Amino acid sequence: MKNSNIPVVVTIGVFDGVHAGHRQVLGIAKSIATSISGTLTALTFDPPPKAFLHPQSFKGLLMLPERKSILLTANGIDHVETLKFTDEMAHMSSAEFVEEILVKRLTAQVVIVGRNFRFGYKASGTVETLQELAKKFGFEVRIVDLVGDSSAWSSTRIRGAIASGNVEHARELLGRAHRISGEVVHGDHRGREIGYPTANIEVRGGLLVPADGVYSGVLWVAGVPHESAISVGTNPTFDDVTTRRVEAYVIGRNNLDLYGQNVDLDFVTHIRDMVSFSGIPELVAAMEKDVETAQVDLREYHAQQG
Repeated sequence: MKNSNIPVVVTIGVFDGVHAGHRQVLGIAKSIATSISGTLTALTFDPPPKAFLHPQSFKGLLMLPERKSILLTANGIDHVETLKFTDEMAHMSSAEFVEEILVKRLTAQVVIVGRNFRFGYKASGTVETLQELAKKFGFEVRIVDLVGDSSAWSSTRIRGAIASGNVEHARELLGRAHRISGEVVHGDHRGREIGYPTANIEVRGGLLVPADGVYSGVLWVAGVPHESAISVGTNPTFDDVTTRRVEAYVIGRNNLDLYGQNVDLDFVTHIRDMVSFSGIPELVAAMEKDVETAQVDLREYHAQQG
């Protein structure tokens, strides 16, 4: 049971990516909560409303809910409240959302949102709507105006960069490398036969996979990082590969057995587009060059990380 003597501050957002814009809002919200000796709750949604309402045009998630919770907590959130976005919620009026979720469920005393915040059925509620409802239900609304390049602070823009293969730009906007997660599953074992055994990753939960191509990155296994060269796509050199795959070759390691393990994969740089080679010798020569490029890129990346 909540302690009624401790003010509850709530900030609302999808927070997919917990990018620079999100972190600025969270920092302001934390300052407000601290100034009134309150607790700070982040109210978020799974799946994002856009993914539920417009699945055909939604490119994919920047992170899974559990990672989002970890990053929100790392940015000063005391409690993460994740609402399952359903058809029933999509049809909630603005007043119903405020009464049922903010007032009854969260007992909010201060609600913090961005200037462009929309809520309720067909996004009909605005910050002005929220302010009017706050008067009725007796809580305070604080509107956050972002400073700096707010045009860059867009999950949609970040998704666009990743979907086009520009993982470097996405990394700049996110403040970290884009990560996918999944289980290592058996493929056709062709990489092992040509001297480059790869971890074939079955990507989880609708995470956004970058455009087809070759990338440098870091494969995380049980919290241990492994520098990797990554292939995304169908590998057009071989006619029998018809589905997109995400495969990571751990540089310099030909003896790793990762089958059945859940791993994370960070995309650091784009090396080249996916192309079809005339045969295996040409493919192997290209892979040798890819690995060399990945090593150079990852050295620079680690140097930047300090």
